[in-house]
Amino acid sequence: MTPNELNIIASRHEREWGIGRLPLLVGEAMATRWQAALDLLSFDHPPAGQAWDGVRASLARGWAALAAEATARGHEPLPGPVAEAEYAPGRIFAVALDDHHRQALELRAKADGRKPGAYSVWSVAELAVLIRSIPIVTTIKEMFPGAEILPPRLPPVGRLPRDDLGPNLEPAA
Repeated sequence: MTPNELNIIASRHEREWGIGRLPLLVGEAMATRWQAALDLLSFDHPPAGQAWDGVRASLARGWAALAAEATARGHEPLPGPVAEAEYAPGRIFAVALDDHHRQALELRAKADGRKPGAYSVWSVAELAVLIRSIPIVTTIKEMFPGAEILPPRLPPVGRLPRDDLGPNLEPAA
């Protein structure tokens, strides 16, 4: 199995069930096995006696097993149209079609045991209000179709450009 094929499978399950949600819905043993298999992808080389194709195929079967166990435990995929993205490590936001779906997602996140602050849900209408409140962004998107909003590139915390600092991080005289 190629990396792309595994990404397609993972993306499908995360769109259906939510980012990082399936391991919360299964037993501890299944979640632990799943995480151990996922951790294998972070190594520079596959475990002894295995090929990357086999590791990826195992993970693909793991996605299906997670979904099957979650379903057997009475859990359901996310309600209605929703899109999710991880905006910081361990922090996910979801965009729901309307306020009804937003409320359903918030209740589902609480019932699933999502940590407070790790999952926020926005309706499309709420995002429209937010976007309208930032006129420069709206103007840029209208003037330059296809323009992307990217995260800012800031210097590391505690560091300013060298020409503004003396040797002890004090403003130059």
